[in-house]
Amino acid sequence: MEIDYGMTGVILEDEDIKNYPVWSADSMHGYPPWCPLYAFNYCDGTSNAFHRATERLSIPETHGFEWKLHNGMVYIAVPEPGPEEIPMREKLFAERMTEFVVNPEEKWAKDKEWLLQRFKAVKEADIERASRLQLHDFFLDCMAATQEIEEVHFYWMYGLYTLNYRFIDACEELFGMKPNDPVYHKLKGGFETDLYRLDKQAWILGDRARELGLADLFLQIEDDEQVMAKLKETEAGKKWLDEYLDFVKVHGWRCFRFMDWSEPSWIERPSLGFPDIRRALSKGGVSSLIAKQERMVKEREQAEKELAARVPAGQREWFGKLMKMAQMSSWWTEDHTPLVEFQRSAVPRKVLNEIGKRFTQAGVIDEPFDIYMLLPWEISRSILILGNADLRRIARWRRGEWQKACQMEHPPFFGQPEKIGEIYKKDPLVRVIVPFPDIRPELKADLYGTASAPGVVEGIARVIMSDKQLTEIQAGEILVAPFTASPWVSVFHLIKGLVTDMGGAMCHAVIVGRDFGLPTVAGTMEGTRKIKTGQRIRVNGDDCAVYFLD
Repeated sequence: MEIDYGMTGVILEDEDIKNYPVWSADSMHGYPPWCPLYAFNYCDGTSNAFHRATERLSIPETHGFEWKLHNGMVYIAVPEPGPEEIPMREKLFAERMTEFVVNPEEKWAKDKEWLLQRFKAVKEADIERASRLQLHDFFLDCMAATQEIEEVHFYWMYGLYTLNYRFIDACEELFGMKPNDPVYHKLKGGFETDLYRLDKQAWILGDRARELGLADLFLQIEDDEQVMAKLKETEAGKKWLDEYLDFVKVHGWRCFRFMDWSEPSWIERPSLGFPDIRRALSKGGVSSLIAKQERMVKEREQAEKELAARVPAGQREWFGKLMKMAQMSSWWTEDHTPLVEFQRSAVPRKVLNEIGKRFTQAGVIDEPFDIYMLLPWEISRSILILGNADLRRIARWRRGEWQKACQMEHPPFFGQPEKIGEIYKKDPLVRVIVPFPDIRPELKADLYGTASAPGVVEGIARVIMSDKQLTEIQAGEILVAPFTASPWVSVFHLIKGLVTDMGGAMCHAVIVGRDFGLPTVAGTMEGTRKIKTGQRIRVNGDDCAVYFLD
């Protein structure tokens, strides 16, 4: 029997499979399966954000992808414009992209300010003292805000990623240069982003911990809650902790998993940020981070000069503008993360946790966590009649179904997977999520990737299927995973290479692998299935290939 959580309208039906050639599991974002509340809100509303963004830009090849659930896993398909639509869409696209590329940094700065202000009222609210009516308003506002910020999010993502892939095509046409070429990666590195600035502040706190004689506490004790307790035992520890908590009050609106609402934020559990402090301490402090950034800036500037010299004179102005937008697509990916992914996951939790507490006290649900088993309208109508609602049975049932979904194996595709390359390459966002391995028989590799970060490394593989297993990683291993996201960065200082099943040229693994100097091969489709923990492998990011050495 299929798990549907009672979610009419967002479940993958037989009719959906007939209407689209192929549906692909989005394990990059949707594994483990989302809690029912997040799953419904995202599938019901975010598909509209995709469609609105592609209509604003009139992307010729796609209407933005659809999201549906099957047994708790999210699947995606690409609705294509009809042949009769494409000529007009291409005309409008040319006009709108001409406008898009005028002062994009200034336009993004304005949208950043809006994103920062959108959740301001909820962040500053004394939520525990809120009346039922105020709590109801906060809840509705959070549900609306998640949809509003996604439209801004995907407008920029579709615009920038479309131009990035056109830059990739131009580089291949002019120079025969592939996205895994070291020059291409150097063009994308060394930009200051909000995420880099957050990392920099965390590394400064790492230096401060060393200055106060606390480095061994972080480096020798792996249990972060134990570290927290130890810090409270000494004056130096208390001093450092006060400074760290001041940082968390401002920048702690982030969850370990940013695509769900069922995981705690740094605001709730400050020790979740300790892996960043540990990484800073083990890598030599903020001076090493700054030195690395400065080196990447020099490499980028040199790569820009070398590439510009190879462009035919009549195409240099056009190529330079396209390169600038491709570079922006890379730094924007990290710049938007604190304002979109981090806020989207952490801020609604503040409201939902309070509702969960009140629902539990009133007997509406069994425990606060069950708030994440409910759907938006069930929560909305029950806040104002607290004490007269009883959602315990439905929450218990959904929790059981969700737990079953988390234990299931989910098929990677429905429909005709042989059509993936033909259809999905038309959507620049799907190209980030769904892999299209570039199989080159002359390399005689055991696995081929879709995209990579340069370099070659050999080592012992560690297969990790979820962020819950990150503590298993040992120094010097090669991480093999379905995908990576921001929370996984906490172990990037330990590993020396990376292989993922999912991802394309703009995926997290490639961007962050490049920044960390880790040879990376992303989008192998079956790395976690074919590679075993303890196996010795070679990761060749220059050729986008993986070899089994034993």
